[in-house]
Amino acid sequence: METVKLKTVLHVNNSSLQLNDFTQVYIGNALRAIAKSLGMDSDNVTVHIGTEGLQIYLADEEIALRKDFARQLIENTIKGMLSPLKGVFWTENITITTSSRVSAQARKEGRGPSSVVHKSPHNERG
Repeated sequence: METVKLKTVLHVNNSSLQLNDFTQVYIGNALRAIAKSLGMDSDNVTVHIGTEGLQIYLADEEIALRKDFARQLIENTIKGMLSPLKGVFWTENITITTSSRVSAQARKEGRGPSSVVHKSPHNERG
């Protein structure tokens, strides 16, 4: 069985906040699920919430959200997920990045994380 570990980094106003292993995996899986719900499959997801609103990146490519409802649902999901964490205030710039690290055994067997699958030429979702 493939073992994929997630490395999740949270930045608030360009300062990194330490996350324990459980929180890294929890937030990482949530970000990957959001990407998957938009029709994108990626192990590298970045979400930024700042003055310009919500931005989602998969493998350094921004995914445009067409519908305001989808944008609000995703933004509120992320805010709710992060609300118990100390040091996170919504008037600040927040960036969360998650990426997978495949176990040495999976790498040896030639298995690894899936690559980004683009289902739309314009990468517009929701």
